[in-house]
Amino acid sequence: MLNTTPNSSQNETTPHEGRSSRRVETVKAPDLNPEWRAGRKLTEARQQRGLSLDEVAERIRVRREFLEALEQMNVKLLPGKAYAVAFLRSYARELGIDEQSIVDQFQDECALSREDVEKPIRAPSTRPRRERPWMAAVALVAVGAGFVGWRAISQDNQDNVTEPAVEQAALDSDAGAPLVTPGAEIRVVEIKALSEAWLEARGPDGTVFLSRTLQPGDVYRPDASPGWTLHARDGSAFELFVNGQSAGALGPPGMPVLGRAIDEIQPAMQAGLTTPRS
Repeated sequence: MLNTTPNSSQNETTPHEGRSSRRVETVKAPDLNPEWRAGRKLTEARQQRGLSLDEVAERIRVRREFLEALEQMNVKLLPGKAYAVAFLRSYARELGIDEQSIVDQFQDECALSREDVEKPIRAPSTRPRRERPWMAAVALVAVGAGFVGWRAISQDNQDNVTEPAVEQAALDSDAGAPLVTPGAEIRVVEIKALSEAWLEARGPDGTVFLSRTLQPGDVYRPDASPGWTLHARDGSAFELFVNGQSAGALGPPGMPVLGRAIDEIQPAMQAGLTTPRS
């Protein structure tokens, strides 16, 4: 009696076919209502696949809070419009949603035109002004003149109310004491592009004042008030200056910068980051 032997080709193809069927099932398009908003489509598609935000974040290497911001359609929580579109495409691809259609719908519903991804949104006063570098010098001269006038008025008032011996003692004391700087310090922060790279600056309420690619040598002067932040794809592509003194690179080489506070930037020597020369 002949014993039939298993066909080796069948044994090899069966697991392959099983994996193929599972792969097709994984990328199966979710059942979504065309009337839903883009954010709800993302949420429904993720829930239909039985995935949590943490699981998707681990798979596509995008932070959980950014995926949550996409589902809530809150663009102020995203690190720039260019990043938002890139994150949205990766998310849609993982969920089996048509990328272009969800991107178009998201842009329309969030009032983000396609030009906004590359075109900066900024106030005229924040535009880089390379042709007027003397403005900072004029401001410093004005502050210095006001300080000198204040010192003269203070000394005159002191002369009118002190005795001659006390007055002479005060003059001797002032001669050896350092000058007192005014309470309000003028800080001029500059970001200089070392290579062609993208930079974004946001105000305290999340308003985008600059979002574009700078060319080597371009200089941008943001508002140095508290709450302003800088974002970049490559921190080493930009060098920072505070009142003309170098403050080092915006970030580590090849690493993105997300929300560096402008008011915390200090010159390298003041921050103790430079090595003393021998």
